[in-house]
Amino acid sequence: MTGDGGYQPEFATNRSSTERVADAINTLLEGLRTRLINPPRLAIATAYFNPGGFNLLAEELEKAGGVRLLLGAEPLKAEDQPRVRALGETAPRRRRRGPSPDVTRALQGHRRSMEEDRDLLGFTREADAQARRLVAWLRNNPAVQVKRFEAGFLHGKAFIVETGVPGVIAGSSNFTYAGLAKNRELNLGQYQPSTVQQVIDWFDEQWDAAVPYDLAALYEARWLPHQPWDVFLRMLFELYGADLDEDTAVNSRLGLTAFQADGVWRAHRILARRKGVLIADEVGLGKTFVAGELIHEAVFDRRQKVLIIAPATLRDATWRPFLREKNLRAEVLSYEELVADIEDAGSRTARLQDLDEYAMVVVDEAHALRNSKTKRADALRQVLSGPVPKDLVLLTATPVNNSLEDLYNLIAYFTPNDAAFSDVGIPSLRAYFQRAIAMNPDDLSPEHLFDVLDEIAVRRTRRFVKNHYVHDTVVINGVTQQIQFPTCRVVRVDYDLDKALPGVFDDLAVALGAEVAEETLADTLAAGVILDEPGEVLTMARYVPSRFRRGGQTEQYEAQNAGLLRSNLLKRFESSSHAFEQTVTKMILSHDRFLDALNNGLVLTGDALREWAVSSTDDVEEWLESVDDTDGIASAADYDVNALTAAVQADRDLLEAFRIRVGALHPSTDPKVEALVEELAAIAREAADEGIGEQDTRNKRKVLIFTYFADTASYLDGALHNAITTDPRLAAYRNRMATVSGPDKANRSEAIIGFAPQTAGTGAEDDTYDLIVTTDVLAEGVNLQQARHIVNYDLPWNPMRLVQRHGRIDRIGSPHSAVYMRTFFPDKDLDKILRLEERLQRKLKQAAASVGVGEVLPGIDPVERNISETRDRIEQIRREEAALFNDEGNAALSGEEYRRRLANAFRTSATKGRVLGLPWGAGTGFQRPGADPGFVFCARIGDHPKPWYRYVPLNADLTLQASGPNGEPLIVDDTLACLAHADPQTDTTPAVLPEEMYSAAFDAWAAAQQHIHGKWMLQTDPANLAPQVPKVMRDASALVRQHGVFLGDDQDKLAARLNAPYTLRVQQEVRHILIAANSTDTDKIQALVALANQHGLTPPPPPPLRPVIDREDIHLLCWTVITPT
Repeated sequence: MTGDGGYQPEFATNRSSTERVADAINTLLEGLRTRLINPPRLAIATAYFNPGGFNLLAEELEKAGGVRLLLGAEPLKAEDQPRVRALGETAPRRRRRGPSPDVTRALQGHRRSMEEDRDLLGFTREADAQARRLVAWLRNNPAVQVKRFEAGFLHGKAFIVETGVPGVIAGSSNFTYAGLAKNRELNLGQYQPSTVQQVIDWFDEQWDAAVPYDLAALYEARWLPHQPWDVFLRMLFELYGADLDEDTAVNSRLGLTAFQADGVWRAHRILARRKGVLIADEVGLGKTFVAGELIHEAVFDRRQKVLIIAPATLRDATWRPFLREKNLRAEVLSYEELVADIEDAGSRTARLQDLDEYAMVVVDEAHALRNSKTKRADALRQVLSGPVPKDLVLLTATPVNNSLEDLYNLIAYFTPNDAAFSDVGIPSLRAYFQRAIAMNPDDLSPEHLFDVLDEIAVRRTRRFVKNHYVHDTVVINGVTQQIQFPTCRVVRVDYDLDKALPGVFDDLAVALGAEVAEETLADTLAAGVILDEPGEVLTMARYVPSRFRRGGQTEQYEAQNAGLLRSNLLKRFESSSHAFEQTVTKMILSHDRFLDALNNGLVLTGDALREWAVSSTDDVEEWLESVDDTDGIASAADYDVNALTAAVQADRDLLEAFRIRVGALHPSTDPKVEALVEELAAIAREAADEGIGEQDTRNKRKVLIFTYFADTASYLDGALHNAITTDPRLAAYRNRMATVSGPDKANRSEAIIGFAPQTAGTGAEDDTYDLIVTTDVLAEGVNLQQARHIVNYDLPWNPMRLVQRHGRIDRIGSPHSAVYMRTFFPDKDLDKILRLEERLQRKLKQAAASVGVGEVLPGIDPVERNISETRDRIEQIRREEAALFNDEGNAALSGEEYRRRLANAFRTSATKGRVLGLPWGAGTGFQRPGADPGFVFCARIGDHPKPWYRYVPLNADLTLQASGPNGEPLIVDDTLACLAHADPQTDTTPAVLPEEMYSAAFDAWAAAQQHIHGKWMLQTDPANLAPQVPKVMRDASALVRQHGVFLGDDQDKLAARLNAPYTLRVQQEVRHILIAANSTDTDKIQALVALANQHGLTPPPPPPLRPVIDREDIHLLCWTVITPT
């Protein structure tokens, strides 16, 4: 409603789309501007302001003769103000000066509200243009002034024309979009000069008491180039900020270092949430002490029983002494003892108590359980079974050995339910891992698994400790020392494989199939037998008799055994002629027995062929010795005897020829032994030159010689004893050498203590050895850092084994500034050897695929899936690069590095203030050599506590990279990948944000926002959240519902417990129950009851449905652009 002039509104409100307060004000301002020579000056009083409100009046405000904008804080709401003071409270003191606490709080709230309005603008070109238009108006027009009234509350709202034809529109409307266009407001227009003058006087009075307020700076912060480090810290804060507010102090009773105590705190949180934790600190960082603190709390604080499972070496050399020293009561069993006693647990003769009495299970070197189908894996699952879940603590520095499946199997021990991580947006753990593996089956990096691993793993590296615990100390043998680690030096040792045995390797390569045509190898290897060139190429028929069974199919475990045996022959030949000869001799004897049986009308099948499938041994010798046991015999009438006999005889003759040729080599003429002697002589000489005193000299010449094979260790024992006796350069090692390779626990413990009494013992024992030849029985868990040198005598077929070995001497408490890792390479033949092994492995993989399963041989990883990565790591070692030993293997297992960087940065209050003061939508950028251009966005959805990260790569022309057949933009949602891209590494990385990249950010964010919206909306539909229950579990549940009435009230409970996704192992057990012959439905249901109780099957509660959202609910917090240099 307007007055007589037609441009002076007397009443203004917001009514749907027909009437707005903004329209009334614009009518007044335009009417005056068009009627006056000079544009009128304006004064505006308002509590709140936002660009949306400005945009409604911008056309007229930009043409005004000047504007005074007065902001202020409104009083607290009535319900927030105390009406009557409680008499028991202390009366407030009379203030001398300054605003009251209520006003101060209101002003703080006013600032937060202004910032919230700014943050909620959104990140679009339109919103950006609005904000820039506002700032330009504020900055470029001297006649525009802004103040804030801070002496009290400001409740009045008025839009005042000060010059020309005075007028005022006053009422309830704030200078916001809602106040001028949406809310049910009431405003009146007044144009009586006297009344308007009183309003102007009132405004002047408040204006004079107000202080200047930089409103432009509030909005400029959105597009100013912030420091990359600050933006990266904000991304970390959104993920880990809640941890900073928690008390992380651990009252250590075991004298832990600071970083170990922090690891205990993290493990506490994970155990409380998941009932299992993977402690994957790098070798040498004291995982035993972290686990020891958890054991102490269980035993002393909660009065619980603890079971420790460890390799026999660690049981005797590490855990039992540790428990005695720390006065901890816990049972320690080796893996072998666990398997042997599991069925008799709780009996008088068993070393295991009743399984339900254990509340915590600690498993050391847990990677030994990565194969889920071994007897030791079955035994652990049995220990963990029961109605009350046990805490499981898994210790391993190398959880990934052959494939990411290793990690899945370890997690599955305490997460039998496939939907257990639905609370963090992962409805299926199995599918999550399959997706990561499918990205690159040969890639062992767990970066695509970060969201799960950060939930269950504690992983710190040496570099992490060096960077973040600079002044941390440790007590070793009563002496407090600052934590430090030696530098790792990698040394390549070359030898000539062909020198002493000319042509033998080339002939062996032919025998193993190196020259068999690809199509022939692909067709025959799945059957395990190569019949292309008998007498020149080993057929392996003796180990795959099923290939010759009439009308039958080849047993796939036999085929895999044959393939693995081929690979093992190659590795033994490279190790030593003696190891190869011993294996060949056993194989010849096995062939003779097999042929004798054939002559008597029998075929030896032998359960040993199948038993290797469920063993945990890596030693083929043990298998070869048992393969001829007559526990499996078939009639030769069912086989093609002539073909089988011919193939076996041809192999036997070929093996005999190899045995004769390699048996002629004597250690004194073995070029590999000669190279080893030269290395030992050099080590002894360096120690004598560099050592300070007798003990330091002795420590500097201490050497561990590792080999994969006990036969090679035995061979070196004799060869080195002879060299030490006759070579004066090795005189320091005389009577100071030991060999450790077998099951002799007493000999092993005596050697460990005698070799490193200062670090493996108490320091009081005699120092009796400087040289130890050993297999990998000493590669795990023992503290041998008194030594300076390791020699890897074999080609590093499994580089992760070298990491374990390296961890024996590169540990906290090492007296050396540098340690040395020597590795032998048959330099001239290396490429041929690696190509042959790669061919064997790839054909094994093809054979596995040909029958449609990932593991043809139950219980054996049939293929080292990381073929290409293994080759790369071997080449690194060959180039004498130490990257493998300098920590970065599996560093992505958890976010410890990010947590610590955030915590350290926030110790500086200025840094914390800048980071937390960043406006939403804050952007930055930096340059990275060789990088693709791209954006990393960090967002939140409404008040949901989880941050969402997206990486959006760009093409060179700054368009979005496409993915898929329909050209959808490529969006990466892996948290670790996003953080890795956004990481500027240091706080000195300069900000680089080109204008064209800033412009490209809007389209990139729109794509990321749409991607986030789609992912969220998938979880608003119950059908998408329902776990995919395997058919076998549905069938079991249906059986209980149909025939389980005898269970009474437990019928529905059992059916619900079964109707959930569980691991493949549980599914297999259920399947065996359902298909069991001669079992009634009642029998099957009772077996299902027992199984459900044994495994503690409990379906997870259904994940809560997420509410439906709009894209506008997805708010951009900050972003970084990476540009190539």
